[in-house]
Amino acid sequence: MLKRLMAIPLLLSATALAQPLEVLHWWTSAGEHAAADILRQQLTHAQVEWQDYAVPGGGGDSAMAVLKARVIAGQHPGAAQIIGPNIRLWARLGYLQPLDDWSTAWPGERYATLETLTHADGVRTAVPVSIHRINWMWLNPALFQQYNLPLPTSWSQVFQAAEVFQAAGIVPLAHGAQAWQTATLFETLLLSVGGPEFYRAYFVDLDPNALHDVRVAEALSLLRRLKGIMDPQNQNREWQEASQMVINGDAAMQIMGDWVKGEFTAQHKLPGKDYLCMPVPGTAQNHLYSADTFVFFRSNKADTQRAQAAFAHTVLDEETQRRFSLAKGTIPARADIKLEGFDDCSQTSAHVFREAEQAGLLAPSMAHSMATSPGVESAIFDTLHRFFRDDSIPIEITQLRLAQILSALSDHE
Repeated sequence: MLKRLMAIPLLLSATALAQPLEVLHWWTSAGEHAAADILRQQLTHAQVEWQDYAVPGGGGDSAMAVLKARVIAGQHPGAAQIIGPNIRLWARLGYLQPLDDWSTAWPGERYATLETLTHADGVRTAVPVSIHRINWMWLNPALFQQYNLPLPTSWSQVFQAAEVFQAAGIVPLAHGAQAWQTATLFETLLLSVGGPEFYRAYFVDLDPNALHDVRVAEALSLLRRLKGIMDPQNQNREWQEASQMVINGDAAMQIMGDWVKGEFTAQHKLPGKDYLCMPVPGTAQNHLYSADTFVFFRSNKADTQRAQAAFAHTVLDEETQRRFSLAKGTIPARADIKLEGFDDCSQTSAHVFREAEQAGLLAPSMAHSMATSPGVESAIFDTLHRFFRDDSIPIEITQLRLAQILSALSDHE
């Protein structure tokens, strides 16, 4: 019966009642909410009613904790935002619906990286929505023009500009000192100082030489130096609050993924005029990536299965892919979608992603669940958060702790 479900979403009559489907996710900022609304609207055409279960928390940790509690209680949602290697963990526990039961021919072309990401033991278990580039720096161009400063393409230029902004009472670098945000900043710095091959040796291959390499200490030193050009009121600040500082002209720069662009778009800000995107110094040809993906929990109810299948097919629809990515600041998960109408930030992201994938040099984000298991990710977050908050912790001690965490993962595998 399941194989016959592949055609049902396309054959439902216009007068059919919408089937409710609870969707667990962590898209709660203004830009993310606008992007989620695109999916909601598109699903209405497939007679699916998106029942929202949003869990605040930019990195998704809180959402995953809630999901685990609900599954243990036997109350899993119909669909959930699960990303990275975590998909395989859930699939191997037997909770996830194999998507090829609904269709053997999914629309469009996808990047090889996403095909690997959305399969578990050869079975398709997730549907990709879009791709994020994380190694972006967001700037308020009016401030750089006002103070006659060059747009920074090196760390030395970042710190030179910071001196001018600090003297003028402007925060050079907006940051929210939540653990996941600091981890995002650190992995970006590691990519900057080491390049994608070193980044992969460290976070993917768990190479013992990389774990103790001097470049890790260099990235930690740079992290601590960047803290000096932030404002001290950054504890527990949400990422979108830091973005708002850039929009308002209270801060000159922010280092964060391209979901920031979705926040700017939600406020009708224009790229190249109201804000600028630049690759983090040293990473112009690199792509530190994360991908939005959804999974579906097994159900013995035919109506739920129909709604889940319709959800999966709708997500991969060309119009849905385009509209969602334009709202969220990402690029489509489908590799065959042309990017006319997308801004230079997205055009650049797509180009760099393709080039890096072909060269085998994509950098999967540790901080955004692309590179390692949730337990290891949490331990890294805690170590980096402590280091960031406490200037008395030596760099060499933090590097050693990180090496021990990653070495333990290597030994386990």
